[in-house]
Amino acid sequence: MATTKKKKAAGPDDAADAADAAPELSRTAPFKPRNIAAYEAAVEQFARATGLFFRGQFGEARPQFEAVAEGAAADEPILSDRARTYAAICAGKVATPPPASEDVDALYHRGVVAANAGRLDEAWSSLERAVSQKPNDASILYARASVRGLQGNAEGAASELKKAVALDPRFRFQAASDSDFDKVRDEAAFIDIIEPSNAGA
Repeated sequence: MATTKKKKAAGPDDAADAADAAPELSRTAPFKPRNIAAYEAAVEQFARATGLFFRGQFGEARPQFEAVAEGAAADEPILSDRARTYAAICAGKVATPPPASEDVDALYHRGVVAANAGRLDEAWSSLERAVSQKPNDASILYARASVRGLQGNAEGAASELKKAVALDPRFRFQAASDSDFDKVRDEAAFIDIIEPSNAGA
């Protein structure tokens, strides 16, 4: 006849073993569900700001990016950082450049650079301001003559060149081979300066 084995009653040691065998509860913070409505609103605002950015409207885009960066900082750090980066780029784009120097040497240099680049009106404007400060500077007067020569204005080129040569005769020889005067080289007014008659300059 089969005998039934008696079950041992659970004691304190068994309870301790069971506790040790139980899986350890997670100590991480509970998952915080995303605020879908706020996230979608932030993404939409970011998209609007990006559209303004790529249209070159940096002043309008900047506050939009800043709003996204601030509003999404707690729940959407990646989106917030990206918006902050774009806001900084916008700030750099709309920063007011320092005023251009009105120093006579700077004006002369800008005029020569503009003339060499073919921006003749800009060149004349810079040289006009330069000569107002230093009316008897032969280099400025010669540069003005060059601009008039490039414009094909023989009378204007001759007038400025005559003043430059009166202050520094070396400019007469420089003008003779300067390609800036090619458009006016055969004009009588210019020839009179380069090859003056005995009664001329």
